Amino acid sequence: MERKRLLLSFFFSLICLVSFGQTSQITGKVTSASDGSGLPGVSVTVKGTTTGSITDETGSFSINASNKDLLVFSFVGYLPQEVLVGNKKIINVILSDNDTFLNELVVVGYGEQSKKLSTQSISTVTSKSIKDRPVLSPQELLQGQAAGVQMVNSSGQLGANSSIRIRGAASITGGGQPLFVVDGVPLNDGSLSANQGGGTSINPLININTNDIESMSVLKDAAAVSIYGSRGANGVIIITTKKGGKDKKTEINLDTYTGFSSPTGLIGMMNTDQFYQQVNASRTARGLAAVTPNTDYFDWPDAVVQQGRTNNLSLSARGGSANTTFYVSGTYGKESGFTIGNDLNRLSGRLNLEHKANDFLSIGTNISLSNVNLDRIGVENNTFAPLTSAYLQLPYVLPRDANGNLLNTGFIQNVLAIEELNTNLYKAGRLTGNVFANFKLAKDLVFRTDFGMDKNTGDSKARSVDLLAPSGSGSRDLQIDNKWLSTNTLKYFKEFGKSTIDVLAGYSYETSQFDRIAVGGSGYASDGLPNVSSAATPTSTIEERSQWALQSQFLRLNYSLSNKYLLEGTIRRDGSSRFGVNNRYGIFYAMSGGWLVSEESFMKNQDFINFMKLTVSYGTAGNDRIGNFSSLPLYGGGTTADYLGLPGLRPTQTPNPNLTWEETAQLDLGIQTTFFKNIFTLNLNYYDKITSGLLLDVPFPFTTGFASASQNVGRMQNKGVDIDFSANIINKKDLNWTVGLNAGYVKNTVLELPNASVDPDGNRFVAGSAAQRAVEGRSLNEFYMVRANGVNPETGNFEWLDKDGNPTTTYSANNRVFVGSAIPKWVGGLNSNVSYKGVDLGFLFNFSYGNKILIDGLRFTDNVNSAGFNKSIDLLDYWKAPGDQTFVPNLASPTAGLFNQASTLQLQNGSFLRLRNVSLGYTIPSSILKGQKIFRSARIYGMGQNLFLVKDKNFRGPDPEVSANGPNNVIQGESFFALPQAKTFTFGLNLGF
Repeated sequence: MERKRLLLSFFFSLICLVSFGQTSQITGKVTSASDGSGLPGVSVTVKGTTTGSITDETGSFSINASNKDLLVFSFVGYLPQEVLVGNKKIINVILSDNDTFLNELVVVGYGEQSKKLSTQSISTVTSKSIKDRPVLSPQELLQGQAAGVQMVNSSGQLGANSSIRIRGAASITGGGQPLFVVDGVPLNDGSLSANQGGGTSINPLININTNDIESMSVLKDAAAVSIYGSRGANGVIIITTKKGGKDKKTEINLDTYTGFSSPTGLIGMMNTDQFYQQVNASRTARGLAAVTPNTDYFDWPDAVVQQGRTNNLSLSARGGSANTTFYVSGTYGKESGFTIGNDLNRLSGRLNLEHKANDFLSIGTNISLSNVNLDRIGVENNTFAPLTSAYLQLPYVLPRDANGNLLNTGFIQNVLAIEELNTNLYKAGRLTGNVFANFKLAKDLVFRTDFGMDKNTGDSKARSVDLLAPSGSGSRDLQIDNKWLSTNTLKYFKEFGKSTIDVLAGYSYETSQFDRIAVGGSGYASDGLPNVSSAATPTSTIEERSQWALQSQFLRLNYSLSNKYLLEGTIRRDGSSRFGVNNRYGIFYAMSGGWLVSEESFMKNQDFINFMKLTVSYGTAGNDRIGNFSSLPLYGGGTTADYLGLPGLRPTQTPNPNLTWEETAQLDLGIQTTFFKNIFTLNLNYYDKITSGLLLDVPFPFTTGFASASQNVGRMQNKGVDIDFSANIINKKDLNWTVGLNAGYVKNTVLELPNASVDPDGNRFVAGSAAQRAVEGRSLNEFYMVRANGVNPETGNFEWLDKDGNPTTTYSANNRVFVGSAIPKWVGGLNSNVSYKGVDLGFLFNFSYGNKILIDGLRFTDNVNSAGFNKSIDLLDYWKAPGDQTFVPNLASPTAGLFNQASTLQLQNGSFLRLRNVSLGYTIPSSILKGQKIFRSARIYGMGQNLFLVKDKNFRGPDPEVSANGPNNVIQGESFFALPQAKTFTFGLNLGF
């Protein structure tokens, strides 16, 4: 009996097993949500198996599956979908377009707009592009990521300011940096550091933690920037920080990384043997006796270059309930540069909080507090700069005596002693934030009041010991820029019929007070006394205070008909204390329109173009980047106004009551389109902007007693094209691949200048440097130099070209001609990101094409006859016999001692292609983490920055990406031993709790 029961149980189990594993034929049809048509070529697979099928030309399919199986439907350009078979024999699926691009919101001035319906030209760097990019400066996130934006790192020095140009510089001497707005607060961006770092100023965004950034929006055309009126001509960059989420469980994230850095390139300098070989060959050729070589040797460049190191730890939490959302973060970072003496420590915290008090009132705050400590070094034309001195220091000079004591090496400073003994510190503290309240006055009407502040402090301290500055010297420079602002807006949004109207009206007032106290002294009894008060002789006492205020009213109106025909108008009235009493108020405006061509009926019968929008805009914006008192009559006292031993005053500036803003008028024509199942996105914009009333210091005749005064004179034009292309090539559950390419072309022309400075050929110009100037009829950054023709292989003489292009062995500055511009014709970037299951790989290239770079330090390293500086190893390549193709002329030639004079010999092709960033990461699958309750997510990654560079094969210099004068408009692309970019390898860990 028992045996029969076992047998029945066995057969019953077998039947159940067969029934459970039995498959049946499933049929159905896949259609498009947009037009209901059948989709051919859709992949239909049984999840977790290799079983699959593809829909036919009508969208129909057939596949064998069990009732427990999940069918996965995927097709390029559409969102994938999963369906449980269950008891169904027929499964029909509707796939939705992957049109997330069209449903995005973009951040604009004082609000957000639908990307689909916006008529503004805006490039956005999203959190997806920012994520897991360990960079020190927010500006670096823009490099190669936004069409029409040129971002140049001025130096490899930690904390150095960068140069950003949006669609070219809109001013000559009135400043060229964009306006930065963080969570609605326009930042002051003046440098608050003493001139401790040569020509490289401190980055004004150094206090912002990039981990806190949600997105960066670059406002480019008049429709976008005119809402900021008098400060929008150079473009606007809006930085939005992370917020919490409603009814969202608290998420804690820990991000930490460590990295190593080294210079991307160095100049090859001679050792002692090579130095004396060259010196004695030169002396012998000139009929002089050879000198006895010194056998000592010290590799100065190797001594000042080290392996840089960076460590960063960031902890954040975000979440919220139905009524309260929050984001809180804290970050500590420590970085050492690849040259000695350059260190940076940063501690920052942020709190973003919003609470819905009731149905009509919500309140909130965004607050950021940070502190940055910099151990600074000199750069550029500064013998206190590690690399500058290391290049020029004679190779046989030793830093220490036989007892190991540091030595004073004379004019070329002992930079090892400077680093070990001197003090050169900078502390930057910043408190930025706002508090706001939103009042819902009616269903369609919201009033917002916002109070913001930006308190920025810079504290510079320097102390030189007796060894390097006899009796010692010291200084302290404290600068505080304290700004507050009040903004009140009223927003009305209404839909009626096929029309939608969106109105924003606002009033704002902001003021900023700048204070500076600086003291200096010399003569210290001991190197152990650090403070200026211990100095016997005061050398400087400075106290300054200035203030400015801006009052504004603005209005923006958006109208759309059938979500197809778009119209936007903006007007802003600004009143600024910086300008003359006759022109204190200015009005700026913009009009723009858009047409969603893809919504028209004649576009419905084709399936190649999924979305197309045409836009046009025209408007004006201003530039107020001048001193606070440039329009006023000023008087000075002190020792310069001494009158027969008595205190007095003397006039130092003539008034100009008509001084007003530079005004930039801009036309923009654009097309935005997605096509081929929304896989490809292409944005094209043509722009033409003209700045009139340029703010220039116009020289006065010597007899007036004044050197110059600020006036509104001159005009300049930038016109070009922005191209932004992206492709979502693969979009499946486990595999994704995206590619993006952006490029910007710009042609800059100075249309008109005052008749104050004229060259011998009658060209009006504004001088920038000895080699570069803004020239009427040419560009803002035109190089004006003698042309080098190289060594004549038959005679061994170095030749230049005269003005008519004829070779000559006589160097003369009178033969200077225009030899190219520092402004690139094209800038842009290429990026790609691939992810497969938990593995992700991404890279970013950026490029610059069509610009010149002046490596001015070569005039010193190429000095054949000088015995006071070390020399480039290139000087060993000198002419010896007819037919020699060499870099250096015959050492006996009269031209040998002159061939290093300023000419195109130092002017280089600045075009480059750089692998800016490459990253490889692995995210641990959630299925592995499911069994524990601590970790929500985990990712490890490795990243390399500046790993690969393509440049002109004849380029001489460490790096073509340089503009060591920082944001200076009239001097771009010049370097005097500026630090090259850093090559960095970083390893990081992201944990979610």
